[in-house]
Amino acid sequence: MITAVCAMVLGVLLAGSDLAGRWRSRRSERVRIAEIAAGFDRFQWWVLEDFAEARQAFLYRDRRQGDEKVRAFLAAREAAINVGIPDEVAVYRLADQMIRERDQQRLG
Repeated sequence: MITAVCAMVLGVLLAGSDLAGRWRSRRSERVRIAEIAAGFDRFQWWVLEDFAEARQAFLYRDRRQGDEKVRAFLAAREAAINVGIPDEVAVYRLADQMIRERDQQRLG
C-alpha cells in the first residue's frame, strides 16, 4: 500500500516536472524567435518570406508529384543560410508563424 502511494506521488512529481520543462523550453524558444527576428534587416525578412512559402509548399506537397517542391525548399533554405539566417528550429517556427499570420489576414 505504501509502495503504491509512493509510486503514485513520484509519478505526479515527474509528470509535473516534465510539464514545467516543456513550458520552459517553449518559453525559451519564443525568446530565441524574438532575438532572431530583432536582428533581421529588410533583405533577410524578404528571404525568410520566400523560405516560409517554400517550407509550407514542402510540408503540404503531394508526395506523388516528384521532387520539385523539395528542391525549392532546399534552395530557399540554402539562400536563407547564405544571407545569415541561422539554420535552427526557431527559424522554422518563425516561418510557420509568418504563414499562419498571413493566412489569418487573408481570411479575416
